[in-house]
Amino acid sequence: MSYTVLARKYRPQKLSELIGQDTLVKVITNSFRLNRIAHAFLLTGSRGIGKTSTARIIAKGLNCIEPSNNNLPTVDPCGKCETCISITESRHIDVIEMDAASRTGVSDVREIIDNIDYKTVYARFKVYIIDEVHMLSNSAFNALLKTLEEPPEHVKFIFATTEVLKIPNTIISRCQRFDLERIDNQLITKHLSDICNREDIDFSASALSMISNVSEGSVRDALSILDQAIIYSDGKLESNHITEMLGLLDQNRSLKLFEMILNQNHNGTITELEMEIKDGIDPYSILNGLMDINWKLMISKIKNEDFTLYDLSDDNFQLLKNISKKMSKSVLSRCWQILLKIHEELKYAPDILSTLQMGLLRLSFLANAPEQSDLLKLIYDSKSLSKENKPSTEKPLDLKDDELKKKKIEINNFEDLLVALKKEKNITLLVELEKDLKIISFKSGEIKFDLIPGSNTEIISKLTNFLNGYTNIDWDLIHLEKKDAKTLLELKKENEINLSNSINENNIVQEIMKNFPGSKISKSSLN
Repeated sequence: MSYTVLARKYRPQKLSELIGQDTLVKVITNSFRLNRIAHAFLLTGSRGIGKTSTARIIAKGLNCIEPSNNNLPTVDPCGKCETCISITESRHIDVIEMDAASRTGVSDVREIIDNIDYKTVYARFKVYIIDEVHMLSNSAFNALLKTLEEPPEHVKFIFATTEVLKIPNTIISRCQRFDLERIDNQLITKHLSDICNREDIDFSASALSMISNVSEGSVRDALSILDQAIIYSDGKLESNHITEMLGLLDQNRSLKLFEMILNQNHNGTITELEMEIKDGIDPYSILNGLMDINWKLMISKIKNEDFTLYDLSDDNFQLLKNISKKMSKSVLSRCWQILLKIHEELKYAPDILSTLQMGLLRLSFLANAPEQSDLLKLIYDSKSLSKENKPSTEKPLDLKDDELKKKKIEINNFEDLLVALKKEKNITLLVELEKDLKIISFKSGEIKFDLIPGSNTEIISKLTNFLNGYTNIDWDLIHLEKKDAKTLLELKKENEINLSNSINENNIVQEIMKNFPGSKISKSSLN
């Protein structure tokens, strides 16, 4: 008898066997119980988290013929009837599985449409499971739209995809969507532990924890690695087997390397890197090991917890504790940013080893650099020393009180605002405000306004940023609809017209106009 790999052997056959998908299980269970089953399901999420398995479970639940189910759909398929067995083995005539990665064209979808009206052969529902549905062409999606919206009563669709953003919204809106979650490492570790016990495999908790971390939330990947590790370790699974098999960096070596970097032991850092690469350890594994330590240090400081949550040996526990004493939260945050930068640089590096060495040396220098607050204090102290013989009226620098705040500049009306914009030479915003903004009310810290139809709404965010920065107070800009409100340009024109009318009505001006027929009052003369 041929061997069945663990990923297939322990594939979930019921909703209750799915791990880490509580929301999906609850909704599907209730929909079956209340007989409110959707005609189309969309299952999304990363690889190996149970999309195809869930699709088959739903198909079995819809068609299970166990007598105790009273010929109704069930969330607890028996797994023993001919229908359940044939669906599990992907040979049921009424449950059609289609791989959209290899059948992408409109002709493949038309084949479904042409056969969809035919009744089932012996199942309760005809179920179409389309895996990697995002690979279908646009024409294929368009051909599917009408059928998907109003399928026959005996037809159900189940779509699975890893890239939901590539699916048209018109398709998504016609489905009941479920976003399957990445499985927590602790849940995966427990699942692996149960399987090892069933398979009678000796194992260490640290080995299973390492497999969980490497699997990145994928149960299928975790089981595949476990399968390989059992063979590699000859049935007795230890953490060193995982590190050797996958080319991972031992946690103790990661901690020692991190400590060398922190202590600016540059020669030791370079030597250790060379040895790890020589031992066949992947450069990304080295970097990921350092990032994992950085993360553990930061989380422990924020939560004010010890490192007992992590699976550490006594030596590693003490080593991590010693490193933690030397590093503040701000330094850890800086280190994280540098490690991310190194990770990005490795993708385009002509020589990975040299790039990694230079990156970690940069980390060593910057990890011990003075913090921003210390630099500001040094600058202030140096200025104070240069002026020590001069009486000073300046307030001493107090970083805790945020002494470096700007002095408030008041803007109490629209004219003040225009003056400020001219002063700061922000002519673009000035022109936009004059043309598009209708002022309803204006006071310090608050503007009520309306916009002319079709105007650029971005001017509001520009104005808010300008006011907040210029006055050093938070402004509220409230958009109200007021049809009789006028822009500044409209108000200017009205003022000019009123002024011109008042001048024309002046007796002296009228006398002049009589004596000089055809003469006009120009805008310059108004000013």
